[in-house]
This record gives sequence, structure tokens and C-alpha cells, in this order.
Amino acid sequence: MTRMSLTGTRLLVRRALRADRWFWLVWVLVLWSFLPATASAYRAIISDDAAGREVAVGLASNPTMRAILGPPYDLLQVGGFVMWRVGGFVATCAAIMAALGVLRATRAEEEAGRTELLRSGAIGRHASLAAALLTATGACLLLGLLIAGSMTGLGTPLTGSLAMGLAIAATGVVFAGVGAVAAQLTSSARTARGMAMGAVGAAYLLRALADGSSEGSGLRRLGWLSPVEWAPYVRPYAGERWWVLIVPLVVSAGLVALAITLESRRDFGAGLRATKPGPAGALAGLRSAGALAWRLDRGSVLWSVLGFGIFSLVIGTLSNVFDQVAEDRTLAERFRRMGGGAKLLSDAFYVAMLGILIVLIALVGLSLLDRLRREEDSGRAELVLSTATSRTALLRAYAVPALLVPVALVVVSAVLLAVPQAVRDGDPGALARLAGAGLVQSPGVLLIVALAVAVHGLAPRLRWLPWAVTAWSVVVNWIGGVLGFPQRLLDATPFGYLPRLPADAMSWTPVVVECLVAAVLLAAGWWGYARRDIT
Repeated sequence: MTRMSLTGTRLLVRRALRADRWFWLVWVLVLWSFLPATASAYRAIISDDAAGREVAVGLASNPTMRAILGPPYDLLQVGGFVMWRVGGFVATCAAIMAALGVLRATRAEEEAGRTELLRSGAIGRHASLAAALLTATGACLLLGLLIAGSMTGLGTPLTGSLAMGLAIAATGVVFAGVGAVAAQLTSSARTARGMAMGAVGAAYLLRALADGSSEGSGLRRLGWLSPVEWAPYVRPYAGERWWVLIVPLVVSAGLVALAITLESRRDFGAGLRATKPGPAGALAGLRSAGALAWRLDRGSVLWSVLGFGIFSLVIGTLSNVFDQVAEDRTLAERFRRMGGGAKLLSDAFYVAMLGILIVLIALVGLSLLDRLRREEDSGRAELVLSTATSRTALLRAYAVPALLVPVALVVVSAVLLAVPQAVRDGDPGALARLAGAGLVQSPGVLLIVALAVAVHGLAPRLRWLPWAVTAWSVVVNWIGGVLGFPQRLLDATPFGYLPRLPADAMSWTPVVVECLVAAVLLAAGWWGYARRDIT
């Protein structure tokens, strides 16, 4: 790579910061806030007495908790507990932030034609990629600095705070490299995002499998293959292993070098994976807006089914450890609290897991509907509307899959979550029971997607609103109970009032009410979309 190929990098960094400043600022501040907030709630969870120490030992030895949250090293220190409870989660989210940020500044800009306009001036071949990587690296380092500073300010040791900040930042930098490589493989920003998010999901699943396995098992070594596991392996506040940071640095350098090499070998505007030309005439099944939408989204749907299915099946195998949990009354009580107060620990486990999965599945629905916005921005929706296709038909083509696919995903995930227990106990009825529990929670997903439809039809500039609602639901489901949120805040999500079977008794009122509200929002969105300008 010559110096000429990097000409204009500084200018493009400034442009990236100007164009995506809110993207980076919101991500960094939200992720940073998790750690000091959790630290402030430490004593409410681990008391400074024999009972608190007993709880810490029980949490550290429980394979289910390890699989969900990662390896614990020293839960009797504030910093060690924070790293275990939210450190791995923040590292995984930092990976998502960095990968998406790089793709926004590279493949998405190239697909939109703005990179071609910039490169018509004195801009080097690799300047856009270098600027995106520098911006993402800077955001990750800023996140690490905020984490280290705030944890030190809360009285935790400086060395542990620095190790935590650097470990989380390094995880983000690795996936900035992953995003850079994905940007070279395909000409579609959507496909590149799918590749990057698939890599994050695979890394998290590998980490859960390694941490949930028994001590001394060969599966434990698989953790070294997961980049989101390297942050906990640095062991902040528990005898820091600084040498582990070399691993993400070396991998990041290798990924960046690979991305630059691939960019040198591909044509501008194309990916290394060539796009095959379609047939001259459309098949009978492709002569409608709905068929077109399904053709565009089928890859994302299939990968979502595969990803959530594998994750649910693997996590479901952890249901065989509850006899160990039941021996510790304090730990069992805390686990019941996570599971909505269910009497049986297995029921508490399923309630807790569905609470996490249902929010992530809502993101799939929002992503499917967001395809319509991207089609409008690119001008392709206007071409479709220039035919005999009506506004209503076009919106229906994208809204119906966005509503139905997440519900199907909920049912599939719930059933696969129960498969290990059903096989072990010879109880096929467990599959139907958990499928019903998932369906009862699905109105929350429908409400989020319906809100997105209403926003798209009535006020497109507020498209961030349904994403913000979903993000708030993630925060509540993941750490709301740990931080001691008031009940009114815990209920302030689309899922807060829905019955959490089998922990709660079935109540049809919130289910019917949320479905009716979703129907009203859908009608409002359809009405607005039929009347607003397509811009």
C-alpha cells in the first residue's frame, strides 16, 4: 500500500465524524453507562457478609450463568462482578458498533454512489477504508477510556479499570476489521451487514458453549476461538493477564491487511463475490411487490432462523443443571427472580431466556421493514410504484413479513429451547407449552413493528423511535433487575405487561390490548403512507 493510496484520509475521517457523529456518540455513551450503573448496584446483589460470599460462589460455579454472562473470576470485588455481569455484554455490543460503523462508512457509501463522487477528486484508493477504520478505532478507544475513568472514579483499582477498558476496546477493534473484510466480499451493504452480524453471533454462541461446559472439558478451549471471549480472558481485577491483549491486536492487524489486499483486487462498486445476472424475464412468482420483497429478504430470514435456532438449541441444553442450582437456596431464589418468580427453576430459566430472545427477534422485524425505507432512498420503490402497484400493496409487501417472520421465529426458538428437556424427560408436551409461552409474548414484537409502520407512514424522520424502544427493552431485560429499576420502569416496555408463562398465570387482557394497539398503529401507518410524498 503506497502513500498515494491514502491521500485524503484525514479529510474523510473528518467527514465520517461529521456524518455519523450521532451514531458513534449514542453507541459509546449507552454502552459506557452500563458499567458504572452496575457497579453502583453491586452491594444490592452481593452483600458484604457470609451470605454474600455464598451467593458469589454459587454464581461463579453455575454453568448456566457462565454460559449467559461469561467466566467469573472474582465476584467479591466490585470490578470483577461488573466485568462478569455486563463486561462481556458491552464487549459484544462494541463489536456490533464497530462492524456496523465501518460498513456505514465504506460499503454503504460506495453502494449509494457517494464514494465514487469523492474519489473523483484527490482521494486515494484505500483512503475511505482507512478513514472508516480510524474512526471506529477511535470510538472504541474512547469507550475504553470512559470505562477506565469511570470505574477508577468509583474506587476500583486503576490497573483493573485499564484492563477492562482496553479489553472491551480491543474487542471492538477486532470486529472493525471484520466489517472491513465483509465490505470487500459483496456489493450489497445489507449482505455485508449480515456477514458481520453473523460473525458476532457465531462468536457469542461459541463463547456460551465454551463457558457453559464442565470444568476440564475440551470444549472450554473453544473460548480462545471467540473474539468476544478475549476481553474476559484478560481477567480485569483478578490478576490481569496483559499478554492476552496481544491476541486481538494481532488478529485486528491481520484482518485490516486482508481487507486492504481484497480492496486492491476488486473492482470499484463490486465485491469479490460476483453478483450473478438474473434471467431476462421474471418468473410467474416474481410478478408482484410481495414476491419481490420476499426475494430480497429470504436470505436474511433463512439466516435468522438458522442463527436463532442453533442458539436456542445450544442454550436449551443447559436446562439439565438445575438440580445443582436447587441445592443453593439463595442462588435458586435469585434465579427465580430472573425468571419472573417461577416456582420451578427450569421454568425460571425458560422465562429468562425467552425474555432475552424475544427482544432480539424484534430487531429482525424492524430490519425487514427497514428494507422499504432503503428501497425508497435508492429510488427503486418509485420505479415499482410507477407500475400498477399501489402504495398499499407496496407497504403490505414489506410489513407483512416484518410482522409474521418474528412470530414464527419466536415459536421456533421456544420449541428448540425446550427440545433438550423434552428428550431427556420424555415429555413432548414441553414443546407445546413453551411454544405457547413464546406466542403470548409475541404481541410485544407486533407492537414494535406496528410502531415502525406508523412512523414510516406518518413521520419518517422519527424512524429511530422503534429502534430506541427496542434498545430500552434490551436494557430492561438484561440489567433492569440487577440495577433495581422501579417496577414502573420494568413494565415500561412492550413486553412489560404480557404474562410470562409459565411463571405467571395466563391473562388475556394485556395480550388483546396490545394486539388492538398494534392494529391501530398499522392502520395509521397505512393511512399516512398512502398520502405522504415518497422521498
